Formats: sequence, structure tokens, C-alpha cells
Amino acid sequence: MNTRNLKCFQTVYEEKNLQTAAGKLFLSPQGLSKVIKSLEDECGAPLFVRTKEGFVPTACGKVFYEKSKIVTKDLNEMFSCIGAINAREKRFKIGFACGTIRALDVSIVRKFMEDNPQILASWREQENDSVFSRVLNNEIGFGLVVGSGSGANLKSVKLKSIGVVIYVYGGHRLWDKSEVSLLDIKDEPLVCMGEHFRIYHDVLNACMIKGFKPEIIARVSEGESIYQLVRNRIGIGVSPKFFGDTDEIKAVPIKDAYTWDVYGIYREDNPDIALVERLIRKLKGGM
Repeated sequence: MNTRNLKCFQTVYEEKNLQTAAGKLFLSPQGLSKVIKSLEDECGAPLFVRTKEGFVPTACGKVFYEKSKIVTKDLNEMFSCIGAINAREKRFKIGFACGTIRALDVSIVRKFMEDNPQILASWREQENDSVFSRVLNNEIGFGLVVGSGSGANLKSVKLKSIGVVIYVYGGHRLWDKSEVSLLDIKDEPLVCMGEHFRIYHDVLNACMIKGFKPEIIARVSEGESIYQLVRNRIGIGVSPKFFGDTDEIKAVPIKDAYTWDVYGIYREDNPDIALVERLIRKLKGGM
């Protein structure tokens, strides 16, 4: 008897219909029927009465259902506790600021995680400030962020720089420009990453310094959305140069624009400093 078979039984009990239960379990009715028959043989008693109306539980079936729910609940709690303990024992965590995963050679990071089992493999992106804060508070051992930072014992290493460009669609007045200034986009509807991304605030501040507030009509959470909105002429896009030029969309450099810089940050008193330095060498070699 295993937990999978218990789940199969519970689903048939709750649905009272073999066909419906099989659909929920992604099994064939014939396969599910064999599971139920196997459980009945193991228990030495019928668990259901097969009727035209469906599967009606017997008295034994009702007892089996109540007890099996306790068993599966206890097993789920056990596996959850084991998982939590295992996560705590993986003492080294990596934090990713929004957008940094796109700049990484993910295969290098994945391989590094696999080769160093003390690393808790997690790919969840967070706000830039959150990653800085978690590194400073020793909640994570290494952070990938946009822009350098400062703080007690904080070390920043630049890993990659990507130029910030304006993406324009074919026929746009800026299409034939070799570069543009921020003032060139003063009256243009802009598509940009949202407030969770460092680039949003940098673009906003740069435009304000030039004396105008940009018309940001779309704030998105990933680069592909910028591409799609520009392609459909919703506006022009401000983004690190993640995409190559096509017949429909072209990247135009911004004159005197800053670069989108990815940094690795960590505390100098990190007990796993040797691991951090190895990871930085790997990332520098593959970024």
C-alpha cells in the first residue's frame, strides 16, 4: 500500500464516480479500477459497492477513508518538516534581483548549485532593495543585484554591463537614428519595466534631471512584454539591450546613457567566503 493508492481511493470515495475520479487523477478508468481492486484485496474486504449511480462506499470503505485521511495528513506533515529542516541545513542561499536571471548564464549557476550541495537552489526574483537588505542581514550569502551598494562589510563586484537602449518599431521617427538623447523621447509614450525594477527609477530620475516627466504608458514585469508592446506600436521601449534587431524592431543607443550593471554582493565576513569567490569566478567567466 502506498500514498498514491490512498489518494486514488480518496478521490473515488469523494467523487463517487470512477470516470470523474480517473480524469482528476490523470489515469484511465481501467487503471484506477485496478488500484481499487488491489486495495480491496489487500484489506480483505470490499470498499465500494458498484451501482448504476456510482461507487457507494461500504462500512469498511468509510472506515478506510477516515483512517487514510489521517495517514496521508501525517505523511504530508512529515515530508514538509523534513523539507524545512533540509532547507535550513543548506546554509548558503543566493538572492536574485528582478531582471538579473535574464543576464545570467543560467546553466553555469545551475551547475554550481549542483556541485555544491550546501547551496539552497532557489530561483525566485525579488526587489533590488530586498536582496541588498537580506545580504546585509545575513539572511542570504550572495546576491545578484542591479547597481552597486554600500553598507557595513558589504562587498560589490561588477559582473556584467549591458547598454540601455530605446526599442523603436519600423517607420517610427527615430528608426534611422544612430543614437538618441533623452530629450528625443520627451513626448513619446514609453514602455518600461515596472517599479520593482531598478531601471524604472533610473529612467524616471534621468528624465526628471533633463526637465521633464516621461509618459510611461506601460509597466511590465519582463522583457518579452516590452518587445510585444513595441512591435504592436503601443509605444517605444526603454530597456537593457536584451534583444537583437529585426525588420520590425530596432535598438537605438541612448546618448550618454548609463549601463545596466549587474553586481554580485556579499558580506566580507561571510563564513563561506571561499564559496562566494568561486561563484564569482564562474559568473565572470560566463557572463
